[in-house]
Amino acid sequence: MNIILTGGFLGSGKTTFIRQLARFMVKQKGKNVVIIENEAGEVSIDDKLLSLDGFQVKEIYGGCICCQLTAELTVAIGQIKQQYDPSWIIVEASGLAKIPSVLDTLEKYGKGFESVYTIVLADAERWEELVEIMPDFMFSQTAAADLVLVNKIDKVSADKLKGIEAKIKDSGSHSRIMSMSAAKGVPEALLREVCSDESSC
Repeated sequence: MNIILTGGFLGSGKTTFIRQLARFMVKQKGKNVVIIENEAGEVSIDDKLLSLDGFQVKEIYGGCICCQLTAELTVAIGQIKQQYDPSWIIVEASGLAKIPSVLDTLEKYGKGFESVYTIVLADAERWEELVEIMPDFMFSQTAAADLVLVNKIDKVSADKLKGIEAKIKDSGSHSRIMSMSAAKGVPEALLREVCSDESSC
């Protein structure tokens, strides 16, 4: 069993991407997938969307898996392995989650899985605004990722997209960077590329 940890600030398009990635993994790769949905609040629509797609979804509400709910995350992973024994667990972290802290928790306390592959979505439309407000948070996310997906590229110019990718690289991130518009449909070629590495799908 392996884990894909998906992060990104609120509204970056994580759920839209995960729905398409999970469908691809099940239909094209024949994988058994379970999704963990973390929401800082008490109510979420995202888990209902994922459930409607036919996926098993485990909800962790009322806090963030990077701090208040670290134990709940490791317990949930153990329960899922015992109950479903999936090929992959996709964890959708809260939009406020500090991805390096989640990775630290999984490394120290996680059991029963072979690897963690981290994908962080960057919202191209709001990137400059978010970086100006909280640069340390944003760049710590991209630095911790195995793959950064710059999303909503249909909302920005080609020059702006190049600038975003350059800033992510200049921040010291060694992550792989790809771009897409999840709302318009993640290209199958990109999904295949994401899944081409043995450490991912």
